[in-house]
Amino acid sequence: MSLREGVPQLVVFEEEHRDLRQILARIHSHSRARAVLLLDVNGQLVAKWGDTSGLDVTSFCSLAASNIAATASMARLVGEKDFTILFHQGKRDSIHISLIGDRVILAVIFGAEASLGMVRLRVRRAGAEIEAVLRRILSRMRLDDRLDVDPLCDITDQDIDELFRF
Repeated sequence: MSLREGVPQLVVFEEEHRDLRQILARIHSHSRARAVLLLDVNGQLVAKWGDTSGLDVTSFCSLAASNIAATASMARLVGEKDFTILFHQGKRDSIHISLIGDRVILAVIFGAEASLGMVRLRVRRAGAEIEAVLRRILSRMRLDDRLDVDPLCDITDQDIDELFRF
């Protein structure tokens, strides 16, 4: 079951994956982050950039998505649709988590050498780019859904009889 009811898993195509990784690479270098991860709201990793050694990426993605889902529930309790930005500050590392376009979550892991202000600025600027790529992905997914229709569904028994008549 997904964390967001009725949200199908994203199918990311090679071209869009490359574009997303370029966006993550820019966030990483311009904000001086340790790692940048993009995941869907179901907790599945879409793309990543940076140093994730020593990080259980699968667990991190699942927990980040759960964090967004729990925070959305709290938001509704106070009359909001969502809280789109979460920030967790640690002694060594901090995490900035953003919900982008109701479909993906951008998580930036950064240390003391990066400032929260710079991370927020870079994430805000990249958000529109990520949304544009996301729209392309969703458009291609809808197109692929139409192509998944059984090509034999329009063939009648009469067509089959005529095809195999000798």
